[in-house]
Amino acid sequence: MSSYIVPFLYITLVLIWGSTWIAIKVSVGDTPFLMASIRFLLAGLVLVLFQKWRKRPILPRREDRHVILTLGIGNFFFAYGLTYWGMQFVDSNITSILWATLPVMIAVFAHRMLVNEKINASSIFSLVGSIIGTLFIFDLKGADFDPQTAKGMVVILLSILAAAYPNVLFKREGNNLDPVAANASAMLIGATLLLITGLIVEPWEHVVLDVVTVGATAYLAIFGSAIGFTMYFWLVKRVPIVKMSYTTFLIPILASIWGWVLLGEELSSAALTGAVIIILSVSMPEILRKRVFNSNAD
Repeated sequence: MSSYIVPFLYITLVLIWGSTWIAIKVSVGDTPFLMASIRFLLAGLVLVLFQKWRKRPILPRREDRHVILTLGIGNFFFAYGLTYWGMQFVDSNITSILWATLPVMIAVFAHRMLVNEKINASSIFSLVGSIIGTLFIFDLKGADFDPQTAKGMVVILLSILAAAYPNVLFKREGNNLDPVAANASAMLIGATLLLITGLIVEPWEHVVLDVVTVGATAYLAIFGSAIGFTMYFWLVKRVPIVKMSYTTFLIPILASIWGWVLLGEELSSAALTGAVIIILSVSMPEILRKRVFNSNAD
């Protein structure tokens, strides 16, 4: 395998997922669960068709089904269902910045679940920095504080927590899983639960299916989900899970640019300060570790 394939896919994933937040924002409307279900239903069906074209099995082995079930419920139902709900009230740039705390939450689970990825001083630094940065973003005493937006941000933080455990479980027990088959099954599980939830709690007649919404949902389904998650879980098998989650500190930069250019989203001074603190606290330990490693190698 070419030595360039891993960094190429890593960069491609960042570029794709850096654009998905604005697509979610323009498609979420008043029916977040239903729109999320459409996204993952389409993505799951695309992967099923691709798997049939590959002449590979779609259903996982019995001993791997708990991993698929956890991915479907934790990652695609709870994590993205709550994120879609929260984004009714929260801008795409803020959402992407909050998701930059994913490495910290993953590190907590990885400490308990993975032998070689224990919490260290760098992890604690990132945790403290992420908490401080998040408090800045909430801006509780500032003029820009909005209780509805704050509620949306709390829900998004819960969604990130819900995503952390399935990712670590896949790293620990998903070595034998085909990423395409795993995502197809998990997405269809998540889509089914999202659809049931949406039909119960949302006014389904309010679903908007104009050109922008349909285009954004199709982009999210094909590129953000079918292609993006397949690349992600392929990379998870080959890259340490905490390092893999560092895609989340690059994505907010791109997402903020897209949000500013296309939606006119701007960060308040407090939110910008919080964003810088989060991104630096998550990225600096890894950057410094690489510099130390390279200097020792010399």
